[in-house]
Amino acid sequence: MSVNLRKDQKNGIAKNQMPDVKAQITKPQPEKATEPVKPSLDERIQRIEELRSLTTKRQSTLNTLHNLRGFTFASDENCKLVLLDSQNNRFETNNTNLITLLTTYFVAVLGDKVSALDDEILNFKL
Repeated sequence: MSVNLRKDQKNGIAKNQMPDVKAQITKPQPEKATEPVKPSLDERIQRIEELRSLTTKRQSTLNTLHNLRGFTFASDENCKLVLLDSQNNRFETNNTNLITLLTTYFVAVLGDKVSALDDEILNFKL
């Protein structure tokens, strides 16, 4: 059994015919820039107070850090650490190694806190 195909035909589609591909091209609409809503006077004042609170915390933390760095510890018995709680429980030590270790830890924690407050202040939006 033989099938005779015409020369201009291949797999049922004529060679000279091009498929009709005319899809509509839609251009994306530019997004309209919406103007941000301006905060009211009370909201602005509240945001300014929040910023002032952040700067006050930062300054207080810097003062504590500066005071802590001012301590000098010698290996003699003149150095003492005293902790008191709200119920008048007392912890007292003269161990300079422990005091130095705690001071180093406090300096690191306070330094991290100042950095976090700096970032928060710099990223603050009114």
